[in-house]
Amino acid sequence: MAAIASSITPNPNHNAEVVVLSLRKPLSRSLFASNSTLFGNKFLGKSLSGSTRKSPQNGSDKARFSGLNPINASSHCFDVVVVGAGIIGLTIARQFLLESDLSVAVVDAAVPCSGATGAGQGYIWMVHKTPGNDKWELGMRSRKLWEVLVENIQHQGMNPLEIIGWKRTGSLLVGRTLNDSAMLKRRVDQLCEAGLRAEFLSSNDLLLEEPALMIGEEGGAAFLPDDFQIDAKRVAAYIEKANRHFASDGRYAEFYYEPATSLLRSGSGGEVKAVQTSKNTLYSKKAVVIAAGCWSGSLMHDLIRDSDIDLDVPVKPRKGHLLLLENFNSFKLNHGLMEMGYVDHQAATLHSSVSDSGKQPPACWVQHRNR
Repeated sequence: MAAIASSITPNPNHNAEVVVLSLRKPLSRSLFASNSTLFGNKFLGKSLSGSTRKSPQNGSDKARFSGLNPINASSHCFDVVVVGAGIIGLTIARQFLLESDLSVAVVDAAVPCSGATGAGQGYIWMVHKTPGNDKWELGMRSRKLWEVLVENIQHQGMNPLEIIGWKRTGSLLVGRTLNDSAMLKRRVDQLCEAGLRAEFLSSNDLLLEEPALMIGEEGGAAFLPDDFQIDAKRVAAYIEKANRHFASDGRYAEFYYEPATSLLRSGSGGEVKAVQTSKNTLYSKKAVVIAAGCWSGSLMHDLIRDSDIDLDVPVKPRKGHLLLLENFNSFKLNHGLMEMGYVDHQAATLHSSVSDSGKQPPACWVQHRNR
């Protein structure tokens, strides 16, 4: 997610997948981050760097936004314009609608769940995360917010399983070798020290939990019984439905199948005032939020490609594969499952590129679904 807003603070977290850029002040070579309290806690943003290129005409380092089209007419006006209708974009809109009196427009090149939200597995797991690293706090905060959402749905007399596909399946991180088992035991100790309910399962213990899973005598698993999964498509539909309740009083609107094509600026100070889509001009009085998931980086470059701004948004897409087997009754799992190779694969792809041969470490996880 990337946001264009007027608030800038130093960035204490360089790995949260959130990027924030202010175009309402002259850009200098610096780092930007969000300091929003919409979720009841400071929301740490990922750093991005921006600078102005020296103008060949006058040699000035001031950001002129020369490629951003000037505003000359009004079409649709909102306090906040959110680009991206995935689970993040819709949730940002929801928080503005619930926690303020601001009006919000959501823009998407297609429809909700057309990107990572629709393809994601929806697991809310901590078993593969490491306490104390730079993403741990963000993961724990996210987990808590999901639990609050589930509680709110229950308090409304609804079933979270039916509404958002919520299931406390528990999660297993499985290893096959003695070395894997030793690492898993250390991970369980770390998770317990961090306050989570975790236990190590020997191969025999694992067989009792998962009779269909055979890993050999040297293997074992880290087991977190409180981990859970949601259905991201159902969640997006639930949030979208709630957002639409604000449409009748003019505080919410959706512009689907409208790719954002450029940012529009005022003629004088260069302030970003609107988002131009393929069909409409959407004016923003407060902020423009880019929540395009893994495409936020390339989208931001497209939106300012004709300006004199050099921008490095450290958000890039990663390719993955999801295999769904329907009515596969011969193999049954009771919990969500991930192998140690997936964690190693995650770490490797974050720090190095794939070789020319295209070979990657074997990795898999299994999603628990009842068909």
